[in-house]
Amino acid sequence: MDILDELAEKFALTLDSQLCNNSDYLKATAMLNELVREFPIKKATEIEDIAADLTAAAFNTGIRSGLKLGARIAIGLIGSDK
Repeated sequence: MDILDELAEKFALTLDSQLCNNSDYLKATAMLNELVREFPIKKATEIEDIAADLTAAAFNTGIRSGLKLGARIAIGLIGSDK
């Protein structure tokens, strides 16, 4: 595993931990689960799949953004040593 993969994994774990401790995220998840119970099984599964896709897309975008920011900071720090 190279350093970028390791950083991405660590960042993903940190982001996941932060998200799971975010009261707004937990509230929205609970509301979605309550809403899904009102639908037939097939429709509920479709809604859950869409929500999972949205969550994964946002999560992955957050990781990429964090890594880009980290790279900019590193370049800035390296450049300031010259």
